[in-house]
Amino acid sequence: MRIPVATYRIQFNPEFGFKAAKDIVNYLEDLGITDIYASPIFKARNGSMHGYDVVDPTRLNPELGSERDFKSLTKALRDRDMGWLQDIVPNHMAYDSQNHYLMDVLEHGPASEYGNFFDIEWEQPFYEDVDGRVLAPMLGDFYDRCLERGEIQLTYGEAGLRVCYYDTCFPVRIESYAQLITHDLGRLSRTLGRQHPDYIKLLGILYLVKDIRPEISGQQLKDQVAFVKFLLWELYKTNTEIRDFIDENIEAFNGEPGKPETFDLLDELLRHQHYRLSFWKVGAEELNYRRFFTVNELICVRIDDSKVFHEVHSFISDLVAEGTFTGLRVDHIDGLYDPTQYLVALRQKMGDTYIIIKKS
Repeated sequence: MRIPVATYRIQFNPEFGFKAAKDIVNYLEDLGITDIYASPIFKARNGSMHGYDVVDPTRLNPELGSERDFKSLTKALRDRDMGWLQDIVPNHMAYDSQNHYLMDVLEHGPASEYGNFFDIEWEQPFYEDVDGRVLAPMLGDFYDRCLERGEIQLTYGEAGLRVCYYDTCFPVRIESYAQLITHDLGRLSRTLGRQHPDYIKLLGILYLVKDIRPEISGQQLKDQVAFVKFLLWELYKTNTEIRDFIDENIEAFNGEPGKPETFDLLDELLRHQHYRLSFWKVGAEELNYRRFFTVNELICVRIDDSKVFHEVHSFISDLVAEGTFTGLRVDHIDGLYDPTQYLVALRQKMGDTYIIIKKS
């Protein structure tokens, strides 16, 4: 076990990445530093200046530099027999569109393959609006006001339907595609003709959407949803009439500011999602997920679940095994469900590695 003697804190961010850190290695060596102590270097929310809002713990943050830059820095440290003490964040991840684990949960609900990944209370009998849904307190004002100002918009692209509030976007569950496809469908049948092969394909997609069985879950559900999205996107790309039909329906769903009744379609679609958009202040009353302190944008993960534990620590473990990380510093261990259980599991996974913890 390598035990640090003199550490130097490096706060990585897009303005100070792996190349910048390498440039000061000689200086650190002259100071007598034995180990760098690094802030989180895993994929974080775009533009993060601290790295604690992780969206993917299984890959490096590309805003800090390339893998080549990372390898060059680690080689420079090894050449000088300097260690790397890495800050890790087992308690939470960013509640953000870039968090593919969370977006999968918001799209598929409890049936998601990551349904147990986050600390969510799906059953809320005392709060009907979030019973069976996840609160998404990301709006800057009350939901109705944001909706009727046109700040919440439905969009469509290769990834499927999404609901966006400025730069924050949420997926739309596959069952809700039927609402968009069936809206004024007669208009398309008159334009294209009921016997047109592409119109028949669109009806086939509609039947697939309506026939998704509630008992399927995990990867099977994900594969079926991906298949439906692929078929619809192919029609959208290749048939002008269908593209115009979908675009016009998107426009109809997005309403007209100043005309509240024009937002009924979008409101109805939103009421059937696995999440409920709300004013951020609502998080103080109806929150049904565990967060980091009172930060709505940081949702806690169920690190006590062995599958979640191994997913979150897989990349970290690889870097420990290859000798890149010579020590770990655990951030906010007091926020975990069972800190002792976590430390036992961490020691077993990381072997004879220096581990230090932070307690607030």
